[in-house]
Amino acid sequence: MNQATHFYQGDRVLIVIGADSAAGTVILASRNGRSLMLEFEAILSGHVGTMPVLQEDDGTFRSLVSREVVHLTPVT
Repeated sequence: MNQATHFYQGDRVLIVIGADSAAGTVILASRNGRSLMLEFEAILSGHVGTMPVLQEDDGTFRSLVSREVVHLTPVT
């Protein structure tokens, strides 16, 4: 679950939204890690190259544009 995971600027992540997925990077992160700007080389559910996401109180990340659930997995 995303609730226990905090992301920081520069973190590499696997982004999954709907049936689409791509490797990406957190290019901006708020201090509390709940608001992120993701960068990737793909089109993910209508997002071209970047996607702003916000973590809800239950730990779920959602696109600020489409409100779709976005699953983020750290890549090491």
